[in-house]
Amino acid sequence: MDREDRRGFFVIGSAILEVVTPVFRHKLENNYTNHGVTCFKDYLNSQPVVHTLFHLRHRYMKCCKDNGNCRSNPTLPINYCQWDLLYTENPGPGQHYCYCKYTAKSVQLEDLDITLAGLILLNCCTLGPAEQIAIKMLRQYKNDYLSHNTKCGITKHEYDALWPHLTNYVLQLDSSKQDDLVRIKNRPMDEQLCTKYFIDLLDVHKQLDQIALTVQELNSTFQTLSTTVHGLNTSLQGIGWNMHGSFQGVNTTLQGIQTTMNKLLYYAEKGVTCTCQRENPDIQRQERKSYILGQDIFYQIHQFTTVSTFCTNEKKAVITNDGHVALIQLGNCSVEIYNTEGSHVGTITLQDSPWDITVVNNSTVAVTIPFSGSIDIWDINNQQKVKSIQLSTSCSGITTINNKLVVGCRRRMMIIDPQTEEVEKTIDTGDRTPIRLCCSGEGIFYTNYNSYYLYHYSLSNNKITKVKLPSVVLNMTTLQDGSMYVTYYGGPVQHVSSDGKNYTKVTTKGLSSLGSVLEINYNPVQKKMVTSDDNLITVFNER
Repeated sequence: MDREDRRGFFVIGSAILEVVTPVFRHKLENNYTNHGVTCFKDYLNSQPVVHTLFHLRHRYMKCCKDNGNCRSNPTLPINYCQWDLLYTENPGPGQHYCYCKYTAKSVQLEDLDITLAGLILLNCCTLGPAEQIAIKMLRQYKNDYLSHNTKCGITKHEYDALWPHLTNYVLQLDSSKQDDLVRIKNRPMDEQLCTKYFIDLLDVHKQLDQIALTVQELNSTFQTLSTTVHGLNTSLQGIGWNMHGSFQGVNTTLQGIQTTMNKLLYYAEKGVTCTCQRENPDIQRQERKSYILGQDIFYQIHQFTTVSTFCTNEKKAVITNDGHVALIQLGNCSVEIYNTEGSHVGTITLQDSPWDITVVNNSTVAVTIPFSGSIDIWDINNQQKVKSIQLSTSCSGITTINNKLVVGCRRRMMIIDPQTEEVEKTIDTGDRTPIRLCCSGEGIFYTNYNSYYLYHYSLSNNKITKVKLPSVVLNMTTLQDGSMYVTYYGGPVQHVSSDGKNYTKVTTKGLSSLGSVLEINYNPVQKKMVTSDDNLITVFNER
């Protein structure tokens, strides 16, 4: 893009940020003050508004009040960062998990970008037909010409066609902005401000989604190239040429490139949407709070009975990143889906009896099917199978580490890339078959049938260590600081350190005196934990 194209981007971007966004905010303020509401926080706390916005973030939820106006949107236009900007969950237990659990934060109108302000205007405010069209079109212009524009330029032909329409819609909303638009149109190019606006307007989440596949392809290419270089180096040494130093330098360069690719892929797969998530993941791990073993971390918010009447009480429930409970039951060929307050959302029929389940990303889960030796990945929102990964052996426990699947098989564990379906690493576990697994940092914890021992495999040194617990280990889940909750027959949950060397009993109400069969799962995105004991599902919030 040449300078003129960059100036076109600069003018349109300036209009969106300096004129359109304040107009949206001002119109929103006028709307609620005209209805007698004195501040934005009170407006967000009003029942119609919080109810409407709640369903723009949460799917399949039924509310305790105004149930007739509940709706399930095919898309969720309000993302996690936007919801967290507006609302906080009320502490302590409550009867219902719906919009009544949330209270507005002390957010200011100035904190709203054009997208969020437009969403609130279109969904919560009384607007005339012309106003609705103007707001929709201005938001669309921002998306079409700025949010996905990685070149930081708009051609003269596009600019000349766009500017009159943008001006017309702005003046429909606020006729006093004519002089501001003229000033912006005639302003000189400011490269530094243009770069700032480019960063502010670019939709990082969408761009990372688009580059994810490219990064994966590059990563594969670099791995192949590295293998080729290594083979060529060996061949040359075989005929008496010593090129070790040169090829070592090439290999070092390739490793550096691959590290960069891995970091890019990390951000792409995480779906980064706000600056609070853009830090290096290693720094994020350092900033997580650390718990004292046995500390009271959770409190119970919901408890419900499952709809299944199947005779076995061996269940495994997980909380998905978008806030649902997905439940499997040994011998029952299905995944049952619930909201966290207990309402039944739907059923996914499986080809055979499942053994274990783990969360893959926002709305997908992976289920192991031992008898067919497969890992089935399902999207629980549309209840469709994403893929089935066929293994050469039976499988049992499953978890994730570094965006890869870790599955327990007979006398070994396998680390599998869910995208390529390739087995990246096989770990020999001797005569033990890992039936339950979880990961902490660069380590994999697992247990086998009727064992008092919790085993730990280190990816860094390929060593396996173990710690003996008071009874037969059933299941474990990793908390946000890397420590774990471990369940075992006939006793309370144990809080185990991240290295597996120390543990102590948990005293939290609802966890300190459980039955003999218990599964447990913590979700760091939702900051919730779920346990399954007989026919009871219990949901906990993190303090």
